[in-house]
Amino acid sequence: MQVERFELHPVRLPLRAPFSHARYRRRESHAIIVVLRCQTGLAGFGEILPRDYVTGETVESVLTTLGPAMGARFTGRHFDDRTSVVTHLHRELDHAGRHLATFCGFETALLDLAGHAFGFALGKVLGRKAGPPLPAGTVIGFDVTTEALPRHAAVMRLRHTRHVKMKVGLVDDVERLTIVAEALGAPLRIDANAAWESAAEAVRRLRSMRAIPLASVEQPLAPYDFVGARRIRQETGIPVVADEGLCTGEDADRLIEERAADIFNIRLAKCGGLLGALRLVERAQANGLRCHLGTMVGESGILTRLAELFGRFVHGFDWLDGKGQNAWLLANDVLEEPHAAVHAPISASGLGVRVSRDRISRFTMLGENHGPTR
Repeated sequence: MQVERFELHPVRLPLRAPFSHARYRRRESHAIIVVLRCQTGLAGFGEILPRDYVTGETVESVLTTLGPAMGARFTGRHFDDRTSVVTHLHRELDHAGRHLATFCGFETALLDLAGHAFGFALGKVLGRKAGPPLPAGTVIGFDVTTEALPRHAAVMRLRHTRHVKMKVGLVDDVERLTIVAEALGAPLRIDANAAWESAAEAVRRLRSMRAIPLASVEQPLAPYDFVGARRIRQETGIPVVADEGLCTGEDADRLIEERAADIFNIRLAKCGGLLGALRLVERAQANGLRCHLGTMVGESGILTRLAELFGRFVHGFDWLDGKGQNAWLLANDVLEEPHAAVHAPISASGLGVRVSRDRISRFTMLGENHGPTR
């Protein structure tokens, strides 16, 4: 199999309703669909979801520099089997730096293409036996108003929702958390998205929540404030989750060395796809840390499928945050059958889902297609 060309399709995916947290309010999602094609006419698809406040990547930087440069290193390559594909991807990951969303898109596209060419399912590259599907974790953002929370929480209770994460950073955080905690009768996870400016502020706010059963606090401070994160752990006893501050292997090593986290939050787009995320999980497990698994708000079914596969083949997760959320969050998806991202058989070749070229064309941001050939 030889990769003959790549294409970058920037797409705009509107949300059914806004989703917001302390750092961002999102009404639509901007992603880049990667297409790799080989000499036999087969195509593989991946998704780049750049978030500048996480990895520093933007749609513009991916389209003008990062994507074309990475695409040039993939085109013209000949692969004999799955092993040669994985070897190439490990080599590229070693040199990807923080351009991990870009790498994730190309990795997924190449594995999808190779899966069809050589007849293997994506999950097989993880080298582990598949486990049962993970239950869904629910994330509550600022878009659910305090007035609407009692009804929202009542519906979750009727649906036996158990794994809940709430965004914090509002003046009425305590009231909001109390409503949900009392309705569900279960500990809550909270996510500050680096909303608190200092460890002192974070400790003060967490102590104000003392009456609420908290399972963890995610990214309470700016990424790389290791001293502050360690202080929060020591003074509150609440497990700290690293998210925006966890992308590369170097990030993981520093968090472990500084004792600045109890839990790593793994999201495929920011962690370098399947292989990059697997490296982080292995580092965590070797050092006695736990891991959470989540999706990115606004991702298409391509990345959702990737997270589903990762959660099935990599063990140690108790839920998948955002699982199935596209059904109510995205107004449009690029998959022909959006529900297949979660429900398609994991034994299917490649990603195991069908990407609609018509939908990619329909949602492409006008005048911004990129795709040199070779």
